[in-house]
Amino acid sequence: MSKQYPRRHQNHTLENKSINFLKSKFPAEWNVNIIKNDYGQDLNIEIAEDSVFKGLEFVIQLKSSKKSKRSNSLEKQSLKVSNYNYLRNNLRVVLYIKYVEDEDEAYWIMLKDIPHPNQEKKTITIQFPRGNKVSLLNWDIIVGYVKEISHRKLNSVL
Repeated sequence: MSKQYPRRHQNHTLENKSINFLKSKFPAEWNVNIIKNDYGQDLNIEIAEDSVFKGLEFVIQLKSSKKSKRSNSLEKQSLKVSNYNYLRNNLRVVLYIKYVEDEDEAYWIMLKDIPHPNQEKKTITIQFPRGNKVSLLNWDIIVGYVKEISHRKLNSVL
């Protein structure tokens, strides 16, 4: 009789692949923090400009699948309404990303662009435009939006 050993769960491998894919697409000077015990925040990204950190950051909710759940020009993924509400209350910018292993590509949408869900439902279906490829993302767009939101929030307090 042969000995038994633990096996790596396929979901763990897919999760690592999706994180490694994302890390390879971020500017090298950014700081990527993986959140272990999360309720919808998988990564906290600290933005550096010219190697200087000025408190600019955003959150990523990351999902992954082996195969695409494509419908026409959209990639689809379910999200718990409770997680949507939690992320919506976050003071930081939230980027929702879905990695598709078979394509070795990820698609993104800002949480602000996801319609408010029916609160009587358990889940909603997020529709990522397939043109929103992370591999083609100009991160300056995200940085500009993070700056705009941070500026608005800081000025409303002062």
